Amino acid sequence: MLTFLRSHWQLILVMLVWLVTGFYLQQAVFALLPLSVFYFKSRDLWAEILFGMLIVLIFSDMEHDMFPRMIVFKSAKNLYVLAVAFFLFTETYRFSPLSNVFRIFLPFFIYSVFPLVFSNSMFTGLQKTISYALMYLMVPNYILYCYRRQGWPFFKNLVYFMTTILLFGLVLNAMNYEYAHVVGRFRGIFGNPNGMAIYCYLFLVLASVINAVNRDLFNWRERILIFGTIIYFLIASGSRASLTSAAIFIIFHRFFAYSPMLGFVGLVSLILAVEVISSNLEIIIIALGLEEYFRLETLKEGSGRYFAWEFSWQHIQRYFVFGGGFANDESIMRRYRLYLESQGHQGGVHNTYLSMWLNVGIVGLLIFLRSLALLFIKASKLVPMSLAILFSTLFSIMYESWLVGSLNPYTIVLLMTMTVVTEPEIVEWRDRQLVDLPADDEAVDDAPGLTPAVAT
Repeated sequence: MLTFLRSHWQLILVMLVWLVTGFYLQQAVFALLPLSVFYFKSRDLWAEILFGMLIVLIFSDMEHDMFPRMIVFKSAKNLYVLAVAFFLFTETYRFSPLSNVFRIFLPFFIYSVFPLVFSNSMFTGLQKTISYALMYLMVPNYILYCYRRQGWPFFKNLVYFMTTILLFGLVLNAMNYEYAHVVGRFRGIFGNPNGMAIYCYLFLVLASVINAVNRDLFNWRERILIFGTIIYFLIASGSRASLTSAAIFIIFHRFFAYSPMLGFVGLVSLILAVEVISSNLEIIIIALGLEEYFRLETLKEGSGRYFAWEFSWQHIQRYFVFGGGFANDESIMRRYRLYLESQGHQGGVHNTYLSMWLNVGIVGLLIFLRSLALLFIKASKLVPMSLAILFSTLFSIMYESWLVGSLNPYTIVLLMTMTVVTEPEIVEWRDRQLVDLPADDEAVDDAPGLTPAVAT
């Protein structure tokens, strides 16, 4: 970890400059962020471009009560993303051959332009549509390019960086308890506890995939640090949905590793068990003495989600088939904000399926889910745990709308995972090394002056 921090001092220095500028010269951030991308590129620091994008998205997700001056990152992040996209389009030869992820979702992106015809805010909807497609194009190709340049040390540094982001929450907590907590729940440097929990769940998935594909990348001490940190912060968040998503992944990736059929049987068994448990959940929680942790008083109302879902379903009837274009869900929830607050609900739809339905209709939702399922089902042939990723993700997006948004700290992590499990040059790296190595006897014969030991 310390080696990572020392070797990436330029990234750390740039991030400190971002923070200082965000506090004292807010408008300068709009120029500083894209210029930072050009700086990284001029120094051939391609991994830093990707790491920087992740931390910028985290800064943009911070709430007003944490650091009000950091609100500037919500708008300035767009310029950082455009600068990243600029190099992808102007120097495409660097990234060739391109990642497969974007191509799998291409039917959805083509269709998503059509619902804008019914949009109440076509310009905003078009921006959101382009932004969504850009992330699916950029992130996988930058991941793949960095891997081609650096090999597995890139993924090791990525995991270290994401772990550092979580650990910095302890620094913030030491500075001021109120900064790192909201209503008694830990949120670290994220906007809210649920946001940090989603990040932890997705990071757990990504780290598990990387560790499974290359079991020699981390020693046992490093694994304890990485996974221990993730689990600690996940529990500290108090998020019921993300804890359940993580549990589904941890349990079922073992089932799917043995047999896809066994995994499906286990999943069906879980669904049946959930029906039994949910009807007695209150009694179970009280018996275990976990009323405060699971916030028993909000369990029946789903922390206001059930009301938001019912409200969204009423509006879906107007956009049932084709939707109203990206940002339609946000527009509706914003329009009725006062009414929703009077009913005790704050925030958005809190359900990716309903949000996507409002945006692109049932047609677009089915196309998107088809692409999502197809990607992980195909990937399961090489990475069996991919099916566990699919089902745990499908559960996670039932309680939050994070997958509808592009410029947040969560979709980018899922895209990283998609890239790892779908790219043959990553998951088949051992086989490719064996192919590249010459045969033992022929290697020595064809390489005069080399001893067998050297040739090996």
